[in-house]
Amino acid sequence: MMIKKRYLWFLSAIAILALAGCGNQSSSGQNDGNLKGQMASDQVVNWSETQDLVTLDPSKLTEPIDLTMTGNVGEGLYRLGNHHKIEPGIATKSTISKDGKTYTFTLRPNAKWSNGETVTAQDFVYSWQRTINPKTASQYGYIYDGIVNANRIQEGKATPSQLGVKASAKRNCR
Repeated sequence: MMIKKRYLWFLSAIAILALAGCGNQSSSGQNDGNLKGQMASDQVVNWSETQDLVTLDPSKLTEPIDLTMTGNVGEGLYRLGNHHKIEPGIATKSTISKDGKTYTFTLRPNAKWSNGETVTAQDFVYSWQRTINPKTASQYGYIYDGIVNANRIQEGKATPSQLGVKASAKRNCR
């Protein structure tokens, strides 16, 4: 997929996919004593927010509270780690072609949606095609302008299926 490197972190944030809990406390709220990176068997997050959410639709996020909330409950190809360092999320590895125009992502095989279904490369393709579709009216569709046909699609001169991304049967998102 053609993409400008400076947009990679933002696209990853917009391509929110897998819902997961955080922390190492049991459902009773007590620390289970496990400090070696193992999570408690029950994952519970209690969150209080004073501001109304506008949307949790990844294609329509614009408000800081919405971006924060989806970033706290979902994961994209990459995530921000300690000290805002970009690290793998659902993508376990990525390669860039010699000409810098094709990015190939290998997805974590155990990535699941909140309903237990496997996250697939096609889920990313669908999400990105939906975001650049003029009918979606995404305010951040322009972020995808480094991908083949993205601008033409947003101008109504091509269909979302012509976006320069594809999913292979090997669970790679290309």
